[in-house]
Amino acid sequence: MPLSWIRVPRGTSPRLRACLGDENSDQNFERCVHEIVTSHQSRVLKFHHPGHGRFSHVRFDAPDDVSKGALMADLEAEEIEDPEQHGA
Repeated sequence: MPLSWIRVPRGTSPRLRACLGDENSDQNFERCVHEIVTSHQSRVLKFHHPGHGRFSHVRFDAPDDVSKGALMADLEAEEIEDPEQHGA
């Protein structure tokens, strides 16, 4: 499958909130997203944090549409265009 970028809200997904606990740092967010993404046999390639803290962008590789859909549902994410090409 081609690589995808998604926008992940930093505080809405129950699974992400459970992993983050009270620690909302970028480092902990990345650790938790890695954990969730790898649980769907996928891999994180890059993070982009726009700076306002409401969401972050994640570039990932999934083996198939089923895994991609499941991890996006777990993270309550939406697919976006490459933020690095659009200055996001």
